[in-house]
Amino acid sequence: MPAFATGLQTLDIGQFRNIETAQLSFSPALNLITGPNAAGKTSLLEAVYCLGRVRSFRTHDANQLIRYGQAAFRVVGRVGLSDGRVIPVGVQRRPGSYDIHLEGRPLKRLSDLAGRFPVHLMTGDTVNILSGGPRYRRQSLDWALFHVEHNYRNVWQRYARALRQRNAALRAQAPVPQVTAWNKELVETAVALDRLRRDYLKDLSGYVARELAALLPGKTFVIRYQPGWTQDLSLPVALDKSLDKDRARGYTHAGPHRADFALLVDDRSAQAHYSRGQQKTIIVAFLLGQVKLQHALAAPKGVFLLDDLASELDAEHQARVLSGLAELETQVVVTAIDTQALDLAAWPTHTRFHVEHGDIQEVL
Repeated sequence: MPAFATGLQTLDIGQFRNIETAQLSFSPALNLITGPNAAGKTSLLEAVYCLGRVRSFRTHDANQLIRYGQAAFRVVGRVGLSDGRVIPVGVQRRPGSYDIHLEGRPLKRLSDLAGRFPVHLMTGDTVNILSGGPRYRRQSLDWALFHVEHNYRNVWQRYARALRQRNAALRAQAPVPQVTAWNKELVETAVALDRLRRDYLKDLSGYVARELAALLPGKTFVIRYQPGWTQDLSLPVALDKSLDKDRARGYTHAGPHRADFALLVDDRSAQAHYSRGQQKTIIVAFLLGQVKLQHALAAPKGVFLLDDLASELDAEHQARVLSGLAELETQVVVTAIDTQALDLAAWPTHTRFHVEHGDIQEVL
């Protein structure tokens, strides 16, 4: 396997969950985290995720991440970029506030961090992409587009600003001209967002279909996109038709902030017609497809986090996931109680850590 130039090189953790302190050096390839249940394996993944996303995948209350009895947690990493540079990233959380630094400077926009250090995640809860509400799918879509489409962030920020202003006017019961004054900017940016999302999902559908063919042979796959307003209407017409309802509700109903998409396998909803085990397989194909498309578009490489892969997928699908990530030369961090259950044939070299009661040691 060729040498990797990108990914998380080192991680310094302080007072995070049950981890008092840890200083780790990661392999640019596969990193195995072993240990018994409740030892701190998932907390280590959570610390990496927090470094890239500045939030947890386990709780909405970031204060819970601070080790009991401590004033703050700290997570600091060194990340290798595709241009050969190695940059520092630091996240500190005190109750009620974050302090985030990127390349030695305070971070102004979280999307800047996402562009440097993408973090993919697969856990038992990843099926929320299917079973959760539309916001889970919009988040996955927006996050992916931040990495692969340079103009997306600017358009999305313009749209969000126009939407906030229009909603503020609606809540204030402002005269109609003050509300509709934001329609031009809203529509212009919404149309741009819609086009970028459609193009991305069209490309992604092909990548996911190929992954699913390897995992569930004989199945067809498509992504059905809903833009956030009735498709037989243009957005200006949809805004006009919903104006009275918008004024009564105090918010804008039609627009890409309400977009959604569905994953269809053999023309049936993956959520409604397939078992939880099959849904996990479909999500694996979806995530692998996202990573492959991201790499094909020369987006920054990051790290793929897999929590307790052996309990989530059978041996055949585990092997497919690990071999697919190896083909992409993607840095992977995977937790397992027993690594003997994992097929590591695609990863001849790897780094292993063992966790006991929050204490993390490299296994030499």
